[in-house]
Amino acid sequence: MKKIILIIAIVISSFALEIPKNHIVSTQWLQANQNQKSLVIIDTRKLEVYKKGHIKNAVNLPKKSWFKGKIGDVPKLYNTPLQFQEMFSKAGITNDSVIVFYSAGLKNKDFADAASGVWTAWVYGFRNSVILNGGFEKWKEEKRIITRVITKVKNSDFEVDKYDKSAVASLSDILEAMYSDDLQITDARVSKFYRGDDNRKDLARHGRIPTARLTPMIRQVKKIGNHFEFLSSKEARKTLYNAGFGIQLDKPLIIYCNTGHKARGLWFAAKFIAGMKNVRVFDGSMVEYSRTLLPLETGEPME
Repeated sequence: MKKIILIIAIVISSFALEIPKNHIVSTQWLQANQNQKSLVIIDTRKLEVYKKGHIKNAVNLPKKSWFKGKIGDVPKLYNTPLQFQEMFSKAGITNDSVIVFYSAGLKNKDFADAASGVWTAWVYGFRNSVILNGGFEKWKEEKRIITRVITKVKNSDFEVDKYDKSAVASLSDILEAMYSDDLQITDARVSKFYRGDDNRKDLARHGRIPTARLTPMIRQVKKIGNHFEFLSSKEARKTLYNAGFGIQLDKPLIIYCNTGHKARGLWFAAKFIAGMKNVRVFDGSMVEYSRTLLPLETGEPME
């Protein structure tokens, strides 16, 4: 009987999909595991782009799918538990699935689309998700199989049974971090937003949160051919630290941007590539903060 149990265990483990520690998979890994029953592939590009060609078996859940929450006139907040549950159910995802998210990979900001999926899943307790390094563009460059056949899936019975607040920061958390030497804030946008030299209409005021360091999300990838791939762990850590002008890698971090989109991308890089232990996203970000009476800074930082 023990031998039978051992054989069964070996068979099961041989078909199990192992999640890499950095939650990043290669195109080779995806092709090798593409037909595994437990694998769900999520295309985060726009529907019209998905229809023109996508990775076989991929289900389309574009960027806007991950920003359905709303409080008052703050338009971009993470999905409610019911919204998330319904979305995963319609994609055929179960609690035992392994999800590969992929984005376009054409621009240095694209990976935030896939990271938004990973972050949202993480908030609701789902850990088995990864990002395809290089996105769809790398898959296409390598001349791997692309299809226009729309993937048909059967609704699953997926249920949300957990909420992990360790990945989420609120406005009160931001206020605490502004006056604490033990907490740090970083801005995942590019410098023009950090200085307040922009004219975004969804921001009530322009500038940065006091004490925030500038750490653009787009610096966490590098261009190879026509696509963008993640930095190595060493490169990511060096870029985040930025010779002391960036963030301290051993100190709790809250990330914001304009809508929470790039903040999720930097969250992924800081947590899984750079290996930071305590990283949160202020999901309302500047859209929410700019509507308060809390202080803003503009121009170049004094220090």
